[in-house]
Amino acid sequence: MNEENKEYLAQLKAVGDGDGSLDNIAHIALILASMDRPGVSFQKYEHHLEILDLDLKGENVQSDSALDRAKALITVLHERHEYTGNTEYYDDLQNANLMSVIDNRKGLPVSLGILYIHTARAQGWHIEGLKFPRHFLIRLHGKDPAKDGQVIIDPFNGGKMLEAKDLRDMLQKFSDADTELQPEYYQAITDRDILVRLLSNIKVRCLKVSDLGQAINILSRLVMIDPQNIQHHYELGMLQAHVEKFEQASKRLRYCLENIKKFEQNDLIEQQIMTMLQDLEKRALEIKGGNILKIPEKE
Repeated sequence: MNEENKEYLAQLKAVGDGDGSLDNIAHIALILASMDRPGVSFQKYEHHLEILDLDLKGENVQSDSALDRAKALITVLHERHEYTGNTEYYDDLQNANLMSVIDNRKGLPVSLGILYIHTARAQGWHIEGLKFPRHFLIRLHGKDPAKDGQVIIDPFNGGKMLEAKDLRDMLQKFSDADTELQPEYYQAITDRDILVRLLSNIKVRCLKVSDLGQAINILSRLVMIDPQNIQHHYELGMLQAHVEKFEQASKRLRYCLENIKKFEQNDLIEQQIMTMLQDLEKRALEIKGGNILKIPEKE
């Protein structure tokens, strides 16, 4: 591993060790993207981010209003650089790779949202991702939230500025059940949560096509940047077991047993882990032979 890669891994680990906020979310997203495009230089992509920053600065927004700021941001990202959602090939993995998104000017709501967030923050503006279900949205604040307002933006649909009715319609589109807006949908999420959402999109698509190798890679990254979420460890361990990475799976699942109280339905999860560990030992013996490892007893 070269020094550059070591530095990138150190930066990802720092995300996991931090409080969830990031100085440059787009840079971390590019690091994650580069892991699937080895050997591709960052220079082109970092330069493009600088162009976005300069273009928005060139809009010379003097107003402190969230609405005026949003209009300028949308002008740069959607109208000038033509960033939009990939409606034709929504499940394409490249939609979640920030390098590919910059190349193609198309992506998922969350990958596009990262570009909006990066560009707005370069101007010193307050912008954040929201905990809205199923579709990533961002909120841009005016200088003084009480006086200058705030705007919710949909990066996937041309930077459309959304009202409450739009949000209800969006919920109706995704679910036939509860279409009432809940207070939690307006809650801000951390930058780390945004990256987790980005990687989770890739993970789901990999599992859908049974690409277990790439799903394991993505879960390994999730464990690195979000180590406190025990669910990542559990899913990684179970997948490693499925592809017969016995030692890695056993280590990961034993870690989950040690932290079983972090699971919501821990009784069920604990039984699944114990059963899988027993199965792993039997399969390992069939292949390698040797002594049976002692399974930790349930207290």
